[in-house]
Amino acid sequence: MSILDISGFAEAVLSIFVIVNPLGNLPLFAGLAEEVPDNEKRRVFHLAGLVAFCIISAFAVVGKYVMRDVFHISIAEFTFGGGLLLVVIGVYNIMARTRQTPHAADAGGSGTVSEREITLAVTPIAFPLLVGPGSIVTVMLIVDQHGSLYGVATSAVAFVFVMAVLHWSDRLLRLMGKVGAVAIGRVLQIFIVAMGVHFIFAALTQAFPILVR
Repeated sequence: MSILDISGFAEAVLSIFVIVNPLGNLPLFAGLAEEVPDNEKRRVFHLAGLVAFCIISAFAVVGKYVMRDVFHISIAEFTFGGGLLLVVIGVYNIMARTRQTPHAADAGGSGTVSEREITLAVTPIAFPLLVGPGSIVTVMLIVDQHGSLYGVATSAVAFVFVMAVLHWSDRLLRLMGKVGAVAIGRVLQIFIVAMGVHFIFAALTQAFPILVR
């Protein structure tokens, strides 16, 4: 693998990590798991990361065929729409106020420990917080450029870092503070907007080759 290939792979991994944004969402995750005992909290986060990776890998493998054969959407159309969505998500997250953090009891109810873990890990942490429209679009665009296996591989590496952030969430939150975590999250949204603009230009040049002349 050449240096250029490594650079492209690292860029794809970084794109997924940035749009998933585990650092910026740390205060939200902490609020969701506030009433979960410490010995269960990491287990919830580990399960959430695994479920999120499975969801995004499924889109990497079959999403392109669904887009082409079911919805009959061209690559240029999907790239343009996906880029526009990333711009909207990034701008909204930059301008939006800090989201409210519901209690874990709201998600888990009065079920058993395992039921509460599964419920909280799958929704809302895995979906839609870790895997949402933005991350799905990002992976689909990577798959379009490099193939499904590449999309799964970059997602796997990205989620290793996501899982590391979740595993050490308490320490990271104490280190950065809630203000620092929110600030980092806002800065990362700027990169999301830039990614969206890049995809929009790529779609336009693909649909109208005369623009690159």
